[in-house]
Amino acid sequence: MCYGQQGLPLRHPLPTTRYAPLSMSSTRTVAQLGEVRLIQRLRKQLGPGAKASSVLVGIGDDTAVLRWTAKEHLLFASDMLVENVHFRRERVRPRWIGWKALARNVSDVAAMGGLPRHAVVSLGLPPHTSVRFADEVYAGLWRCARRFGLAIVGGDTVRAPVVVVDVAILGTVRPAHLVLRSGARVGDEVFVTGRLGGSLASGRHATFMPRVQQAQWLVRHLKVHAMMDLSDGLASDLWQMSRASRVTFRIRAADIPVSRAACPPRDSRGRRGRQAVWHALMDGEDFELVCVVPARAANRVPRMIGRVPVTAIGDVVARGAGVELVGTDGRIRPLIPEGFKHF
Repeated sequence: MCYGQQGLPLRHPLPTTRYAPLSMSSTRTVAQLGEVRLIQRLRKQLGPGAKASSVLVGIGDDTAVLRWTAKEHLLFASDMLVENVHFRRERVRPRWIGWKALARNVSDVAAMGGLPRHAVVSLGLPPHTSVRFADEVYAGLWRCARRFGLAIVGGDTVRAPVVVVDVAILGTVRPAHLVLRSGARVGDEVFVTGRLGGSLASGRHATFMPRVQQAQWLVRHLKVHAMMDLSDGLASDLWQMSRASRVTFRIRAADIPVSRAACPPRDSRGRRGRQAVWHALMDGEDFELVCVVPARAANRVPRMIGRVPVTAIGDVVARGAGVELVGTDGRIRPLIPEGFKHF
């Protein structure tokens, strides 16, 4: 966020009394605080601006939802890719870096029931970066934009210690098709698209296809109570949906669709083993959809949308935030996320 031109003082200094004082010790680190609590803390610092009349949904979902016309709302989101955090240059072709940077944002818009329209891209590069590398990154961005019918309309370029690609996206959604994380209800059934786990090992974390087509089918044919894309891993993202909806999910380990990349060799009895299910639960960056529909509509969810499988994996069983896992032995245990965390 910029408050003035680089190197020039602001003509009108920012007021210091507008924001609540920080009560936590200045020696505490963001790693000690954790990503979820950091976001909650920063949200409080934003003040009433985040609750303006034009803001229908602010911080806490896949995108913000802004009032626009009677027929459509605006969806607004941003996502950042940082070298050595989201990708390694020696392992990913430059055009897939560009694809991933934009596709992550397209996936967020899809999870809200919307369609992507416009994006701006800010690119940070070390000075020694080759021009060809930059060209290839933009080739990936353009390929993704063409695939999903959106326009890249601007951005910024800056010097940076590592490669950084920051994308902000605008989408639109019909009010009747808007889906939030907070709408799950007791008695609903939980579904996921695709197969989960092993995204890093397979390279799918950079080459995935956002599930726009699948999300559009769901919101146009069913009453979807809640939906989000799986960026942090099924276990972690279910917890986010659980907290937003204030309900408890019970997931069946035996029904989780596991990708081939997450599966170790089968044992002598042909079983895929716990390790594969753990990867399906904990690995991040699958960018599939998890959605919740009323039980009465569950039999109308198709097994395939396009060429992508859709699988029932659990139910909403109680009020109050929680996620439970029914093991292959039938025992019910709390499901604690153990996947990647930024902080």
